[in-house]
Amino acid sequence: MPVFHTKTIESILDPVAQQVSQLIILYEDAQRGLEIQNIGLHLKEVTAAVENLLQVGQNLSATSKDEILKKELPSAGDKIEQSCTLVNQAARAFEPGSQGNIEDKHLMLDGARGILSGVSTLLLVWDESEIRKVLGICARIIEYLSVVEQVETYEEVATVSSNLQPGMNSLVNHVRARADDLIEKNLEDMLNSEVRNTEKYHSVLISSMQMYVSVRSSPKLEGLLDAQRGRNCTQGMLVGSIQEIKRIILLTSNSQVDLDELSRIKRQVQTVFSCIADSMNALTSSVSGVRTLEAISSLNKTLTEGRSLIERLPSSVRPPLLEKLDEIAMLTQELELMQTNGKGETKEAQQLKEAIAVKLSELEKAIQETVMREVVENFQDTASCLKALTLASESASTDPKRQERWERTRELFERQAGKISSTAEAVSYSLCTDPKTAWEIQRSANKLSNLTQQTVHAAKVLLMNPDKKQAKEHLDMLKSEWQSEATHLTSLIDSNTDSIAFAEASEKIIADKLTEAEKAFKSGNIELGASRVTEASKTAIRLVNRAKGEEENSSDPIFKQNLQLANQELESKIGPLVISAKGCAQKPGNELALNQFSKAADAVRKASSNVRNAMTPVKLPPRPPLPKADQMPEMIPEEIGEAPVREENPIGYAAHQLTREAFRWEERENQLVSVAREMARMMKSMGKYTRGEGSELQSKKELINTSRQLAKLSNQVVSLADKVAKHCTDKRMRKNLEDVLSKIPTIATQLKIVAAVKAASISSGDSERDQEASEMLTINAENLMESIVEVIRATESASIRVPADKAELCGLRWVNRDRKGQTSKALIN
Repeated sequence: MPVFHTKTIESILDPVAQQVSQLIILYEDAQRGLEIQNIGLHLKEVTAAVENLLQVGQNLSATSKDEILKKELPSAGDKIEQSCTLVNQAARAFEPGSQGNIEDKHLMLDGARGILSGVSTLLLVWDESEIRKVLGICARIIEYLSVVEQVETYEEVATVSSNLQPGMNSLVNHVRARADDLIEKNLEDMLNSEVRNTEKYHSVLISSMQMYVSVRSSPKLEGLLDAQRGRNCTQGMLVGSIQEIKRIILLTSNSQVDLDELSRIKRQVQTVFSCIADSMNALTSSVSGVRTLEAISSLNKTLTEGRSLIERLPSSVRPPLLEKLDEIAMLTQELELMQTNGKGETKEAQQLKEAIAVKLSELEKAIQETVMREVVENFQDTASCLKALTLASESASTDPKRQERWERTRELFERQAGKISSTAEAVSYSLCTDPKTAWEIQRSANKLSNLTQQTVHAAKVLLMNPDKKQAKEHLDMLKSEWQSEATHLTSLIDSNTDSIAFAEASEKIIADKLTEAEKAFKSGNIELGASRVTEASKTAIRLVNRAKGEEENSSDPIFKQNLQLANQELESKIGPLVISAKGCAQKPGNELALNQFSKAADAVRKASSNVRNAMTPVKLPPRPPLPKADQMPEMIPEEIGEAPVREENPIGYAAHQLTREAFRWEERENQLVSVAREMARMMKSMGKYTRGEGSELQSKKELINTSRQLAKLSNQVVSLADKVAKHCTDKRMRKNLEDVLSKIPTIATQLKIVAAVKAASISSGDSERDQEASEMLTINAENLMESIVEVIRATESASIRVPADKAELCGLRWVNRDRKGQTSKALIN
């Protein structure tokens, strides 16, 4: 029985599982000689729930057209009925005065196992039927879309549109209903996002067919090839989007989300940055020759991965980064040579190690700053090149230079769009830490690339057919789609990159561009000066817009007011800067004009600096004071212990990771940390019991009750963290914390269900079923422990943005143990 993945299955399976759990507890109580009261009442509750489900299953089987469901559903129902019979037979053996034998009593467990297994099977058979229904709709639409390439008249366009619309409506309705029913939020978001894409591509496809027919019916057939390519490209995008819906809808958990190349890149980047830190620590702490050689070997691997990462960045920014990397490689070779010659422990070698560590830190910072600079520069203006392409496409047919102008604007548009997409991809695997968001950025960047080619084809058709209404309307539609996607991608980038780093990069770019402009105007290079002023102005406008976004993101009135004032000042200085630049252009070499420009440039520099300062919260809530030395409890690392091998003891490993995270923070006056540590302890005991090791748990009853207690503690975690979310003034942090918390109740419910399944399978004699139950429990335990770790981190981060006067309402004081020197950095990092 796999862990359920829809709200419908959860709502049906949970009450049945809890009733069956009670039967297992009654069985164990009876085995210990306790008198069982009201067993008939418990059986009545189980039977009523099961009979209702069986009736629904029979109705489905009778009315469904799904042959697989009609074949599999009755057998699941039969299994449930047989199991109910076993439970009722066993119940008579437990009645007072009954002479029932031990075999009859064991039937209680067999029946409980059968009910859980049968109900689960029945629900999954039904769920798989619903999935097949959606997949069938997808397959029929994809098959029908092949006729698009044969459409040659307006009548055929109308026929295809009429035939396609009902299927598209059905697909959209079914997919949205499926998305709403999914428990996994990431999968829900992915499905909803893709179905929106499908709707857009459908509209564009109809328009592209009309444009193709319009061009095909013209005498000269000018632009026909571009019209055909545009139509085929849209058809391919629609098919690809429907295929993506099929892929996502077959997934049952977020852990199955296949991010393919992006996942590999994400792992690579995380490995590079973590390896840089590890290499720095290893080098500076190595004292023996053996450890130094190990550190050098690790460093060489880091450099190899770092080079691979840099090669994925835009070619224009690689040289300085590769130069830094090559310099580190040379220093590493020098250190290795010293070690080989027996000089690895000399003062010179130690200085070389420290120099390499510094260079590694500089490389990491340079990579991140480079990507951020690309973000600032390439997302400054996503509309101008598209407008220029449109104007060139609509130019008068009598203009002798219209073809030349169009080619030039087309090249600029494609180049700018390419920079936007490549920069977004760089962000997805370097600055973005959330895999789901990285996936969204990657998808949006790919979509923008496809829309770019479609827009170019449509623009070419309009250029060749300026009098065609369909060509103009189709280009307008694609322009709207392109600009909408560019805006969406910009929003994704801005929401998932550090605002302070963005402001710092913007401030530096503005200052550099204005300095270049001043030099150009003074030397008489008016064209260069004007170009640099335009670039500086666009960067300033981009900073203004980003600051407005940060203002909207915050609910801190002081922060909002300070940022608004600084932003208004910067916005007011851009106009005078442009005017003074025009003065320099109109009066080359004029001292008064140059002085006015210098003053305007200084004003913009100062204003951009003020915006950057205002983006940093004026006053963060003070951290709680450190306790006095004699008040600090003695906590020793042994409380954490050695981490179990994950492959051998996954539940123990997951519990250890939560213990490790919670140990970073003082328990006193932080109930969230206390609850987390207790959950880790209980989960560790549960893992030991299911592995047959010595544990505090001694029975199935205790296993079930522990799962219930863990579910209660999970709700307590949600309640404690929710207080912080409500008072956090940063809306993105608040949303992130709320998203993390939203997963906990479902995982807790799943834990109670899978614990019941595991309890029923223990000592069943069915090793395959017991192994399956263990795997389910392992998956759920890992999910719960990992989610609580996320809650601790997200809550602590959000606490920083809780106003001081609201902090007491949250009741959580975050005191990092490392600040007291009790725990080594190596232990808690």
